[in-house]
Amino acid sequence: MHFGFMYKIFTTQELTRLGFTHTDLRFARDCCLLRLSRGVYLVRHVCSVDSHRVLWSSIDEGTHDEFVAHGDQRDTIEALNAAVMAHCEVRFQQGQRHIAVPSTDDARRNAASPADSEIITHISAALMHGLPVAYPVTHQVEVVRPGVNRRFPNLHVRGATIPKQHIQTTPYGLQVTTLERTLVDVARTYSLEISVAMLDDALRRKLTTPAKIRTVVAQSFEKRNSKRVELALDLADARRESPAESVAAVRFYQHGIVGMTPQVSFTTDTFGTTIRVDFCHQAAHLIVEVDGIGKLYLGSGVPRDELERERRREQWLRDRGWRIVRISWKELFQEAKFEEIKRAVMGATTASAR
Repeated sequence: MHFGFMYKIFTTQELTRLGFTHTDLRFARDCCLLRLSRGVYLVRHVCSVDSHRVLWSSIDEGTHDEFVAHGDQRDTIEALNAAVMAHCEVRFQQGQRHIAVPSTDDARRNAASPADSEIITHISAALMHGLPVAYPVTHQVEVVRPGVNRRFPNLHVRGATIPKQHIQTTPYGLQVTTLERTLVDVARTYSLEISVAMLDDALRRKLTTPAKIRTVVAQSFEKRNSKRVELALDLADARRESPAESVAAVRFYQHGIVGMTPQVSFTTDTFGTTIRVDFCHQAAHLIVEVDGIGKLYLGSGVPRDELERERRREQWLRDRGWRIVRISWKELFQEAKFEEIKRAVMGATTASAR
């Protein structure tokens, strides 16, 4: 697994070495620099100030990304992603200073650097592995430090014991839980919607297998919520293509709705391609489409064009007797649409039993 920083992060010390004064920093914060925490900054975008070129040149070259604001809950997740990167940058620099400081004291020379005893875990580790977070569940960077259980405003420290085989080291010398251990920790701690979305993504991209994940469960010292982990694995399906679909699948389970097959294709000459739907219930002749955040901005990038394509595809299906239920992101967390789906499925089951 390659761990890279998608955003450009600076510490105050780095900015000082680049020649930035306190006045320069205040000006940059009003322009292209975002303060993440004390002494840590993120470059938001390319600006027109030439003296700031040293800040955003890596964005201009394509090495790092701009910090894009979506105006919805994705911004909260990206803010946490940036906070994780900032935490890693600070720990890395602390480790570098530890190496650089000479000492004749054996105890100090042999002591571990601050980064050596810390393991990045849970949602923070998931972000480092590139896993999707369906919706915000924490604003804190999550780590494990031996014998420490404490919460800070922006940091959650757990004192769990993690087997060595469940830990990997990034190119920056920082420790993070392996993909499989991360999936298990998230499933133990957070809701099914969060864990199943990550499992679906990891399985779809063939990053791991259920067998590997179950091996990690068996090796873990922690046995808390093991049934919840197993349930998340049972619900996971590599065919689902978005966190919204994963959340919908969990909601189907919670409402006792079975028989929803993900990603079913219909052959048609009308559109010169196949029509693929998010979920299909063959017996009920029912199709469920789920709109994730920003879904209609995919494809052409023009919402109106995408809406028109969706309308024509849905009409083609309706003309062939299919009932279509469309669920918005907001409706995923409400009852109405799932009650409608449940009634349709129950009606089909009753009719077939006669």
